[in-house]
Amino acid sequence: MDRIRLIASDMDATLLDEYSQLPPKFTETIRALAGQGILFAAASGRPLYTLETMFPDLLEEIILIGDNGGAARWKGKDLFVSEMPAEGWRQLARSTKQAGDVGLLCGLQAAYAEKQDEKYDKVFKIFYTRVEYVDDLTAVEAAADKFTVYLPNDDSQKAFDRIYGAFRTGNGGAFSVAVAGRNWVDVMNPGVHKGAALAKVGALLGIPADSMMAFGDTYNDAEMLTTAKYGFLMENGSGPLRAQVPFLAPGIRRDAGAETGAPPERRSLAGGFCESARRRDDLELSPLHSDNNRGNNYF
Repeated sequence: MDRIRLIASDMDATLLDEYSQLPPKFTETIRALAGQGILFAAASGRPLYTLETMFPDLLEEIILIGDNGGAARWKGKDLFVSEMPAEGWRQLARSTKQAGDVGLLCGLQAAYAEKQDEKYDKVFKIFYTRVEYVDDLTAVEAAADKFTVYLPNDDSQKAFDRIYGAFRTGNGGAFSVAVAGRNWVDVMNPGVHKGAALAKVGALLGIPADSMMAFGDTYNDAEMLTTAKYGFLMENGSGPLRAQVPFLAPGIRRDAGAETGAPPERRSLAGGFCESARRRDDLELSPLHSDNNRGNNYF
């Protein structure tokens, strides 16, 4: 039986609940896992500086993978950074503006958007805690590892199919491009994605894929879920990915508190696994079983 040494999880709709809250006792859980030799990696489209604000008490324990694999940090030190060529993201900025969409340059120290898009600041700040507004995005001089397109009408897949998919290396373009939920299309250097980042982290720390477990819900998680031997697509995730990902995990759930009158406790499946993994007899994976009615693999 493979022994899990690294658990990687996406954030939104996976580790976080519908209110963007971490699972209960998350800090305690991560420290208990670390004490048993199990590392945890937060793998997100968010930048490293935002992730650091989300885990202020765990920066010595958690591996941070930001910007869909564009950069990774552990114990305050950068493990790697994939900086985009300036002319590449400037071309993306021009194309985004021409299409009438909203572009953000994801710099290593801050995100940049044009002043005309400041009306979306409340949304941007959920993911990018540092946003600077400029007259012309193409005039910015900053190191960046990602360019993202914000689609306020929840039509990121249509935008990908219509415009941004053409920038993918497989389609003759020069970038790695992924739909990141209903509102975002993320663009990184070729070969950059969460799966490649997870593999790099594993190589640096001597952890093979057989000892990795990963959770995610959408297309920018796909490579990560196939890199780890035990990749779990959340049940609430993107349906077409079910054919690619080995296992299916129950989606975000609520624990009823009706008997006591207490409000229901909200947690994600990834958070629930972390809690169970704290026990020594759970450190090795229990056998997975198949739901014969649906043909899916669950815990």
